[in-house]
Amino acid sequence: MAEAARKLSLASWAWVLFAALAAFELLADPVIRAAIPREEAWRQASAFVRERFEPNDRIVAAPAWVDPIVRGELGDLTELRIAALPDRAGVGRVWELGIRGATTFDAAPALERNFAGVRVRMWPVESPKIIYDFVTRIREAEVEIDTDAGPLACAWTRGRAAPGGLERGPMMPAERFVCDRARPWLWVGPTILADLELQPRRCIWQHPAGPDAVRTTFIDVPLGERLVVRGGIDYQVARRRSHAPVTLRVWIDDEIAAELVHHDGDGWSGLDIDTSAHRGSDASVRFETTTSDPYARLFCFAASTQTEAPRD
Repeated sequence: MAEAARKLSLASWAWVLFAALAAFELLADPVIRAAIPREEAWRQASAFVRERFEPNDRIVAAPAWVDPIVRGELGDLTELRIAALPDRAGVGRVWELGIRGATTFDAAPALERNFAGVRVRMWPVESPKIIYDFVTRIREAEVEIDTDAGPLACAWTRGRAAPGGLERGPMMPAERFVCDRARPWLWVGPTILADLELQPRRCIWQHPAGPDAVRTTFIDVPLGERLVVRGGIDYQVARRRSHAPVTLRVWIDDEIAAELVHHDGDGWSGLDIDTSAHRGSDASVRFETTTSDPYARLFCFAASTQTEAPRD
């Protein structure tokens, strides 16, 4: 009898708990809905930004999970060149659409408006000036791969693009340098890579072939105060942290300037190479990738020569 009473008591408490949860949801639902801005608020905030937007502006969302909403409203404004830049170099202003007090900047904004829960803020950015963007100028490069018979030139080719996707890596563009048709991943060209934090990175795909170098050379590159290089491996394989590292060597006028050894798990990492002693001059810049094991080395890098923007 005592056991039956105990089971009845537990059942009673379970029903009480269930009823309490149901009551909480009923009471909390209006509060939760009230905290989420309505579509009209997003439209008004977006219209405000759209009227003031300039070509070198970048738009961000706060918190990050509202980014799909922001892109749905304003995605047509932002060129891929700006949306997937490896850093903030070349950006003139940052617009932030945020909710619930979330922000991406600690500094006070130059402009702020609130639209029924959607806060719009803007900051001018004192970012370095990009002199030469290697990703944009990839068509001007010379690409080759080392073989047992010596260096083999990779031809600039127009073919069928491949969309990429799960377990296939980034998109393969229609125009690219093809190094070996028997190894369809062995090409060099512009693409968008998703880094370890699933951020889009506009970069040059240069999958290493193995110990033999894949080499991309740019001639007559104008130098500034620094040569900024960033690189990473697509998140689909980088997250496993189980493959060989990739070595990226940077040469300036046939002298090695820096070396980046990139491991799975490093994320979007890179180098800042001081070129201030050569500011104002032109140089040949070469990027070489190698690895001990080329399996799944979905490596991509971005680079630019930069100088500090003049201050007013």
